[in-house]
Parts: sequence; structure tokens; C-alpha cells
Amino acid sequence: MANDTSVSQGLGNGSNYENIDTSKTLTLADCGAVQNVIADGITITLPATSAGATFTIRNGGVPASSSVGAGTGNDASALVTVAPNAADKIQGLAFTAADNKAALNTKATSKVGDYIKLVGDGIDGWNVIEARGIWARAA
Repeated sequence: MANDTSVSQGLGNGSNYENIDTSKTLTLADCGAVQNVIADGITITLPATSAGATFTIRNGGVPASSSVGAGTGNDASALVTVAPNAADKIQGLAFTAADNKAALNTKATSKVGDYIKLVGDGIDGWNVIEARGIWARAA
């Protein structure tokens, strides 16, 4: 399926989403659509910070089979990594702000529906404005 480029509605709340099963670098065109990660070990790379740009990355879990719908994967099945541009930070969630340090929704503690929502400040990087689940900063 490799980055299903069609945006669908669903996830049980009417949100626009795109199922992601390979690592992806986001662009401003991805704003407004939830990046629903449905494979293990995926890295979502943010573009250089842009003031007001907002991205939501969601752990959809790894589906038990290809016939199940979005968001119907299994808990503790997918590590999701959200990486900033090398010159940017991800700030918030009690993270120590530092350039080029990713936010991780660790596989062992992940639940389907965990997410992180980020907004760009246009200077230093990305600020966490909302999150669900356990997110850790990369070492």
C-alpha cells in the first residue's frame, strides 16, 4: 500500500486521514490530514518549521490482516517515530528541547489511537499542542 495517497474520512470521528505503511517526509500539503501509521518502525519526518503549520500523527496499530479497516490494528504493535528537520526541535511534553531529536510512541506501550499534534513556530521548530499515549524523546 506504501503511503496511500488518497485521503479518506473515518477513524471513527470523521477525521481526514492517510494510512501510512512506509516512512514518509511530510510537506505542507499534508496539513489537515491525520497521518495514520499502520506498520511497525515507521518514521514520519517533519518539514522545516513553518509558522502555524499543523500536523497530527496517529498510531493506527498494525492490522491483523489487510481486510480490516483503519484504526483496527493491535495495541503494542507499532513503534512510531516523529523526526524534526535536523535544524528544528520538538518542544513540549516535558521534553528537553534540542535540535534533531525525535518523539517516539514506543511499541511496548503504544495503543491504537495514540497521537501527537504539532504546530510549527517558524523559528525553533515544532510545539506539541496535543498528545495521547506515552511519547518519549529520542536520546
